[in-house]
Amino acid sequence: MVASPREEQVAALPRTVERFPPALVLWAGPPNLCRDSRFLQKTLAELHIPIVPAQIGQVLDLGDGARLEVLATGRLGAILLLTWENFRLLLPLGLDFEGMEDLSMGGDIGPVTALLLADSGFGPLSPPEWIANLNPQLIILSVAPGDYSGLPSPETIEVIKGYTLLRTDINGWIHITTDGIQMWVEVEGG
Repeated sequence: MVASPREEQVAALPRTVERFPPALVLWAGPPNLCRDSRFLQKTLAELHIPIVPAQIGQVLDLGDGARLEVLATGRLGAILLLTWENFRLLLPLGLDFEGMEDLSMGGDIGPVTALLLADSGFGPLSPPEWIANLNPQLIILSVAPGDYSGLPSPETIEVIKGYTLLRTDINGWIHITTDGIQMWVEVEGG
């Protein structure tokens, strides 16, 4: 699944799909958003891999009751919810202001086990009401060390005080495992 056609999400995928070709690709967001998404589209066409546009309400059955649901789609991609029994992970890879409003600032989603912050902790996409409505047990912040654009935003850090936070710039890789009931987390360092 291409949950967001932005460069940081798709740049490595052309070589990956050449090596491990999927039967089809579920695509969220515009196909020509950037040079990397256009190259991925071309690669998929050359490999004769069908592309299906992601739509709200689509559910991918991952087996054993695990599901990946498309909650919203927009110009930046999709907002996905991974569920398995009591485990709920929100992946707002294509989150924008319209998507937040469509989901009632997270009120339509309710509490989640884990939340990946949108856009490396960009403040306007992590408002207090969004975080409070999701009430995550764990917040994951994927951001490069010394991010050139100043992310995460200081206002985001203020909003998420009091929540358990793991950051890729401090902790390195973050590995989450679940049996649907409990969650285990390993980090590289920090």
